[in-house]
Amino acid sequence: MMLRNVFLQFLSLGVCILLLGGIFYGFENLFFAPRRAPLCVQQNLPKDHICPQELVDHWRDPRDPSRYKVVWVDARSESDYELNHLLRQGDRIFPIRPGTDLPRLLDAAIERLIQAEQNNECIVVFCTASCTSSEEVANELRHTDLITAPIFVLEGGWSALQKMPYLQD
Repeated sequence: MMLRNVFLQFLSLGVCILLLGGIFYGFENLFFAPRRAPLCVQQNLPKDHICPQELVDHWRDPRDPSRYKVVWVDARSESDYELNHLLRQGDRIFPIRPGTDLPRLLDAAIERLIQAEQNNECIVVFCTASCTSSEEVANELRHTDLITAPIFVLEGGWSALQKMPYLQD
């Protein structure tokens, strides 16, 4: 009888621990996981996409760690670009979006995009995480025979870019 009581106590303690663990797991998933950025694994991406960490690891300027050896192409809508864009990058960020403005915007940036290869820089196109404009713009840039620098699409888009080290003010 005593052995049975000990067994029942262990069993009830185990059930309580499992229930408590389930509650903590559900709470964490409900309140914290949606805000957590998904892990970006470079090997799992198409070859023309790049993880933010890959930019940090391989395209940071060794002489000035606050800068990247990147020419940024912002493929977001005009209203998103005007609302918030990177002011720190000087001559390294260009708004180029698909549509009727594409030729005009590309003409304004083409000289700097051509120089990227000579400056040992890459070109990174981004938009919001849910848009496909960055793919379209990157493909358009690749089809111009004048640009020889590597062209990537930033995985995670604008929200990932905002979280990159040294890009926050």
